[in-house]
Formats: sequence, structure tokens, C-alpha cells
Amino acid sequence: MGSPLPSTLRLLFPDRHSTFVFTRPDEMLPPPQEPLNLYVHVPFCRSICAFCPYVKQVYNKHSASSYGEAVVRELDRYRHEWDDVAVASVYFGGGTPSMTPEIVESVLAWLSRNWGPSREVGIEVHPLDAQPDTLRRLHDSGVTMASLGVQTFNDRLLALLGRGYDASRARTACERVLTAGFDAADIDLIFALPGQTLDEAERDFTIAAAMGASQVSAYPLIQFSDTPLAARLASTGAQLPSSRTEKRMLDALVGQARGAGYERSSIWSFNRPGAPRYTTVTRESFLGIGAGASSRLGDRFRVNTFSVSDYIEASRAGSPAALETYMNEGDRMAYWLFWRCYDTAIDTARFREQFGCDIPGAVSATLRAFCVLGLVRQEGPAFRLTDRGAYLFHLVEKEYTHSYLEKLWSACRREAWPVVVRL
Repeated sequence: MGSPLPSTLRLLFPDRHSTFVFTRPDEMLPPPQEPLNLYVHVPFCRSICAFCPYVKQVYNKHSASSYGEAVVRELDRYRHEWDDVAVASVYFGGGTPSMTPEIVESVLAWLSRNWGPSREVGIEVHPLDAQPDTLRRLHDSGVTMASLGVQTFNDRLLALLGRGYDASRARTACERVLTAGFDAADIDLIFALPGQTLDEAERDFTIAAAMGASQVSAYPLIQFSDTPLAARLASTGAQLPSSRTEKRMLDALVGQARGAGYERSSIWSFNRPGAPRYTTVTRESFLGIGAGASSRLGDRFRVNTFSVSDYIEASRAGSPAALETYMNEGDRMAYWLFWRCYDTAIDTARFREQFGCDIPGAVSATLRAFCVLGLVRQEGPAFRLTDRGAYLFHLVEKEYTHSYLEKLWSACRREAWPVVVRL
């Protein structure tokens, strides 16, 4: 997460901000009121994928070592300010965190010494890192869940994306991750790739499901304007599929998932019944550690500097936090609703637990209207998005990405320490 939420949802709540103003933070984040969800960003990669908008840089041993020390310093800063903290979950993302298992080991050892271990520890794994020794090392350090970034099993599309492996290597990586002893293994796919056909998208999902993944995630390719993808498409003559084709792909993947015995757990992910869910972005509150990491605690939403070198230096002298905005109760309610829509399930009882009041009348009226339109259905105190409703939110999520995330992240890429960003 890199921005609170789109204005369309904020309109349903009273006293919401019409504009979010991000400025330089001047105080520590408030301590968590519930067990902490922790995200650790590790930015190092073998090479830079043209489509990736996240904070990343080519691996350098010295930089990686310095970065690992900086991550521990940032954790120490929170430990000195907060009382004992229980940890609910830990996720390592990137970048390519599986390239640097020593950073994973260091963080998990720090947690064991200070805040206690977590039973839910997930990591993103690159297929080239899915070696038996590396997977064993991650498992032994305390990792319980792995998400393997296959993206596609198609050799032509893998070459276009510059992933550095072929479909055979991807299959081998899946087999190794699925037999490495993790509690859950997610195979991560991208659809609506340049030049991809409907049959090719369906074949990717068929392979992932047949291999026995406990979760299959299939995300549409969302093109950021400041990534190298646009230039690569121009040089190769490849084009992104039309919006109509993208919808047909998503509809087909949903149908395939159900036919293979999976349940829809978000607009873009599918789980075996009873399987643990690999998810980082849907938490109600979280602390982000590392360059470019976001935090959402109390009434604050915060983003660390996107510059890896500045992050390392700032961790020595103070705080690496670059920007922060305040969220009033209406903002926090809308934020909660946004991510429950992403989950495809809106539990009004959970809303009451979280905020101490019933869901606002405008939201209830909207949900009832959506029931009539066939976009949601009511199941006791919960409302579940239908496939039509999930597709509508698929469009909302993509628009949010371009209107909010892209603007904030682009500002943070241009300057290590932006003065102010308005969304």
C-alpha cells in the first residue's frame, strides 16, 4: 500500500478528507493496539524487470549487508519507543527477498529476541532462488509461507518480461517450493500481458492448479508511466490486451479456479478450501520496515524514503520516514471498506468491532442497492461481492492504482525526501 484510498469510497463516509496531504513526519508512530502485522521490504534483484513499479535495485553484496543492518536499526528504533509487542504476521517482499536469506534470518532472529516469533511468516521467492538449500534455509529460519513469482509458464512471454528463466525452470521451481515443507505455497501469475492470448492466460492457471498450489494469485499487468515497460513495448511492437480481452481473461480464470476446487479469496487470488491465505496488503493495520515501505497505525499513514542509500543513512541518524498523512475516522472507515471489497467480503459485525458503531447509513444504502443490481449478496451480517461486483472492483482497484499509488510513488522516486504531496 502506498496511498490511503480513492475518493469514490471516501464520499460514503462523514467527515472524510477531500484531499490527503503528505508531509514530513515529526513524531513516532503510535504503538499498535492489536498484534502487529509487519512488512519488511528487501529491494535487491538480479536485474530490473521493466514492468515492476516497486523500490528495487540491482544486487550488490556491500549494499545488501548495509541494508540488512539498517533494517535492524529501524526495528530497534520502534523497540525503544514501544512496550512489548506481539507479532501476528511477518512478510518479506521486494525486490527479491529470497536473494538475501541472511536478511530474513537476521530479522526473524531479532523478532525472537525482542518481540517474539510469529506463526505466519511469508516471503516472495524468485524461481531462480528456488534451490533446495535456499528453501531449506528459509524454512529453518521460521518462514511458513512462500509466494513464487512465476508470472507465466509461457517461454515467449517470459522472454518479453526479461525474467531470466524458461517455463521448464518455472515448473521445477514450483515443484521445489511445493515440497519444501511450507504451510502454504502461492503461485503468483500475471495476466493481460503484452501479446498474451486468452488461451495462454488459461493455460498458465491450469498448470498452476494442476501442480497443487494451495493458492494461485493472478494479477492484471498494470502499467506505470515511469517504468521501462512502455519503451519495451514500443521496441517489440507488442501491445497490451484490450479491456474487453482482459475481462474475458479474468472471467475465465475465475471459472477455472472454481472448476479446480479453489475458492475466491480476493478479486485476484484463489485458495484451496481451508488453506492459509498469503496476503500482505489487506491488513487493517501494519508496520512497514525498509526503503519504500508503508505503515498504517492509529490515525497515521506513513511512507519511508524510496532511496535505498538515503534509507541506510537515515537509519543511522534518525527516521527513514519520508511522508505522512493523518486519517480521521471517516478516512479509516473508508480505508477498511476498500480492502474488504478487495477481499470480496464486507463483514458488518467486524466493522462494529473495529469502530464501535454500525456501518454508516450511506454505506448500508449503497450495499442494499448493490444487492438489487446483483453486485453483492447478503450472507447474514456480511455482504459478499458477486463476480460482477468483483469485476467492478477490479476496475476501481486499477483506477486507484493510477490515480493515487502512481502519483505518490512517482513523487517519491523523483525525490528521496519530498516536501509535500497532495492526493
